[in-house]
Amino acid sequence: MVKERKNEPEDSEKQEKESDLKKFLKKRSFIYLMCAVAFVVIVVPDMIAPSDLEKSLVENLETDEQNIAWNIVKSYQGPDNSGYNLYDTIILQIENAYPNENILGHRDTIIEISALNMEEKVGNGIYQVNFSFETYDDNRDYVWQVNIQTNEIFPINDGAKKMTNIVEFYD
Repeated sequence: MVKERKNEPEDSEKQEKESDLKKFLKKRSFIYLMCAVAFVVIVVPDMIAPSDLEKSLVENLETDEQNIAWNIVKSYQGPDNSGYNLYDTIILQIENAYPNENILGHRDTIIEISALNMEEKVGNGIYQVNFSFETYDDNRDYVWQVNIQTNEIFPINDGAKKMTNIVEFYD
């Protein structure tokens, strides 16, 4: 009997604590709900929205081989495979050329990527990858030949040579 009496007051205390907690939550549930809704409406769309670079990027890659050629160029890190990759270097150089404006977010900026199969002219497995940057006051083209079998890239024009040299010699 003594045990039963001890349990009874504890149960009533739990009920009081639970009811206090329920009262607390009921009073403030509207505030918590509004905070959750505000978070979803304000923060989540920015997390899901495409970046400025994705908005201006046009990829004209139709086959798997073309995608492989572009990925080889994009991820090239020089002969030692360390440091910055070629794609990040190009984007960084473009951003540095326009220090006072968000050029990748500008509505007139277009970045176009294409890869052409050069099998007839050069040989099997060779693609010519073109990276073109166009904005309201400048046009830049970077052209590489890529061997998708050996993962080798060869710069064709001066812009591509400059970017490749930055990647290869930057420490």
